Amino acid sequence: MAGGAWGEGHGMTVTDMPAPHATVTQQLVGLGPARGEHPALVGGSAAWPGRTLSHAALAVILQTAAVGLAWRGLRAQDVVGVHVPDAVSYVLAVHAIRAAGGVPSPICGASPVARMADQLTDCGARLLITADPHVAAALSAADGSWVRQVISFDEEAGTIQFCSLLSRGLRAPVFAGHMDLALLPYTSGPDGRLRAEPVTHGQLAGELSRLSATAPITDRDVVLAAPPNGNGRDYTMLLDLALLQGATVVATCADDLPDAAREHGGTAAIVHPGTPIPAGLPLRAVTTAC
Repeated sequence: MAGGAWGEGHGMTVTDMPAPHATVTQQLVGLGPARGEHPALVGGSAAWPGRTLSHAALAVILQTAAVGLAWRGLRAQDVVGVHVPDAVSYVLAVHAIRAAGGVPSPICGASPVARMADQLTDCGARLLITADPHVAAALSAADGSWVRQVISFDEEAGTIQFCSLLSRGLRAPVFAGHMDLALLPYTSGPDGRLRAEPVTHGQLAGELSRLSATAPITDRDVVLAAPPNGNGRDYTMLLDLALLQGATVVATCADDLPDAAREHGGTAAIVHPGTPIPAGLPLRAVTTAC
């Protein structure tokens, strides 16, 4: 689970979690229309007009991206690599994959190309989603694995643009059972070799329920999120929790926390261990080791 704990809040209570039988992606899509234009994602490498996506727009994009990924050959429980530099592109990639019935496998941003290729080969990924500045490394890793299609949030030679996935219609997210995989993170074993640590939808739902009891976050929160790092397990859960509760997630980095907090009215931050929260910022912080 995510390390650390949220500090003293603002007297807010945690909103009720949606029905546990639905996947997180199904819940986000179902909640999107009622939340309307309330911002869900801000900033990041995804080139959206105004660089802000509402909860309603996020729901539509996930449903259209699911059609595009299926057209590209993604089938239920297929694994897709995710190697992106910021929280916004991470959320879009992970939930687009889940909406199509696939399983995201986060790749640490600092991984050498050979290690990335080993992970992609081990999980059998045929698709990889990436964005600058990771595109060159992603293409090199794809060449050393079974990956045949690299999808990018940027216009880069040798890649398929993510926005091209959004032109083939719209469909509800694919149903997944509690025992189906929701995430496939990798860690290093005692011998230094990569080791898969699969997370099912049932496990994800249980951990999110427990996390909601210790992370007081509501739709009034603006959560500043550092770039993805490590194997992505805790990071994914914290982002999922924030979005389920209707919060706004802003992609930023540790050095930009003060400016981002002032510009967006940040109230909380998802940061990595050891990241200092500058004095005077009204931020509650949670650290994530993964």
